[in-house]
Amino acid sequence: MLEERLHVGSDQTQRFTSISLALHGLVSVFGGPLIGHFADKASNRKLPFLIALVGCIIGTFMVACATSVGVFFGGRVLQGISGSGAWIVGLATAANAVGPEQIGTTIGILMAFVNAGMITGPMVSGFILEAGGYWLTWSVPVVLLLIDVAARLLIIENSERPSTKAPAEAEEIDSLLHSQDGGQEGPSAPSSNFWRTMLSNSRVMTALLIGTWGPALSTCFNATLPLHVLNIFGWSSSRVGLMFFLLAVPGLFFSPLAGYLRDRIGTRKPATMALGLQAVFLVLLGFAGNSHFDWACSGGRGPALYILSIVAMGILRPFISGIGPVELTSVVKAEEAKNPAIFGPRGGHSRVFSLVEVAATAGMTIGPIISGILVEQFDYYRMSWILSVISIIMATLAYTFLGDKDKAREANAE
Repeated sequence: MLEERLHVGSDQTQRFTSISLALHGLVSVFGGPLIGHFADKASNRKLPFLIALVGCIIGTFMVACATSVGVFFGGRVLQGISGSGAWIVGLATAANAVGPEQIGTTIGILMAFVNAGMITGPMVSGFILEAGGYWLTWSVPVVLLLIDVAARLLIIENSERPSTKAPAEAEEIDSLLHSQDGGQEGPSAPSSNFWRTMLSNSRVMTALLIGTWGPALSTCFNATLPLHVLNIFGWSSSRVGLMFFLLAVPGLFFSPLAGYLRDRIGTRKPATMALGLQAVFLVLLGFAGNSHFDWACSGGRGPALYILSIVAMGILRPFISGIGPVELTSVVKAEEAKNPAIFGPRGGHSRVFSLVEVAATAGMTIGPIISGILVEQFDYYRMSWILSVISIIMATLAYTFLGDKDKAREANAE
């Protein structure tokens, strides 16, 4: 698209690809907190969600129809803002519908589809582009977004359902909540504590760091994998698509398991083990096909080792992604259990997911930039080692700060 429609020189393709991916995340980083703030104040989440989806459709049309770099990047900006809104409001709606004992499993199932979408997008586009051409390829996300709009119109939120409480009972509860917040009106005073409460919590900050690392690594693959396997193995776009497919499919099966484990034992142990193993397979990705290491190159071993490492990364991904929503939602529910009015009458779920969105989109922003710089300045092999070291650091933080259900039970018993 960059070379044929926008007439970008082939020597600048990698740079413009990285900028395109980074820009989407950059605008979301700044837009996320504002979206979360206003979504928590809205009377319901249906209208913000629908506006976000319509924005996604318009932004996608702009990118698809672009014949100039300006229109292309304008569409990417609109996609970033609108996609951020759909993500924040959608996850807040889901989290609000389940209890704290089910949040891990629920987020695990949702993240299976999130990861599948992020990774299979390049795969599907690669196959359809070869088989059906440019416009058929772009029709797929537009059709999916139209289905999203129709589905959101059919959803009935908890807040939209008629109240089952008697008027007197509802009035009594409102009076009680009013007295608990010191007679102050709505969320004005308590809500101001949300950002300070969350950002001063080491468990929250660790979850957000890991929530930045996961998308950063995903976009590292998006930015470097296609060119790397073309140069090393001579693979076509359909084989590149297969690599993204192998990254995505394990998540469909393992994400619910990862969510179940978080509900049962917490996030600490699964995340620590997954991040540690991820470091190992990142190094193996760098070895695969490297002519300096005969054992990882000769006799077809390079492609086999690369494919094996990609599959392993796909299996490990669900145990790392989704940590942010689970940890932050748990912290919010714990704070609200101590003081029901602390984050305002509509709670803080939208703001929780705005923080998660900022972390994720920050990762999407820095991932392609860092990987592009590392590949250009060094090579794919050294980039893999550097990413492996970062994964080990994340594993150490996860072991130190993330939630552990066994420890919580011991503390309660004492």
